[in-house]
Amino acid sequence: MKTAALPVLLAAVLAAAGAQAQTTYRWVDEHGRVQYSDQPPPPGVRRVEEKRFRSDPADTVDSYAVRQAAAAFPVVLYSSANCGDACGLARDLLNRRGVPFTEMPIATEADLAVYRERLGTPDEVPALTVGTLPLKGFQAAAWNRALDNAGYPSTAQPKR
Repeated sequence: MKTAALPVLLAAVLAAAGAQAQTTYRWVDEHGRVQYSDQPPPPGVRRVEEKRFRSDPADTVDSYAVRQAAAAFPVVLYSSANCGDACGLARDLLNRRGVPFTEMPIATEADLAVYRERLGTPDEVPALTVGTLPLKGFQAAAWNRALDNAGYPSTAQPKR
């Protein structure tokens, strides 16, 4: 039974691969008519245009609620190389909730200056801004409350 399924599976894989990129041919025949085909033109045609089309998967977008929250309250995560587990927990929380965020690693004096301008001192990572609200140090309850108030869903939403 398994050996009978192998040719069927192989044919399905080859058919799917062929569906990924299609070639279309365009040429003018001997009567001056423009011809389009997925088959190569007959011999003797002098000018042939060949176009390859791919069928990419549809773009996925965040849900309306996530897009609205992200537009009104963009999220920025500030981290550093020596942040350790706390930064990992922070990323996990944002990813579990499906929150789109920008991570700003603090690696240079210029990065530190930007951090201090947005969040002040003392320097503490991970830090988060939700819109203009600054949060220093990873505290899951406080971060969740800020994200809830900004309108982010509590769990990741399926992309559409």
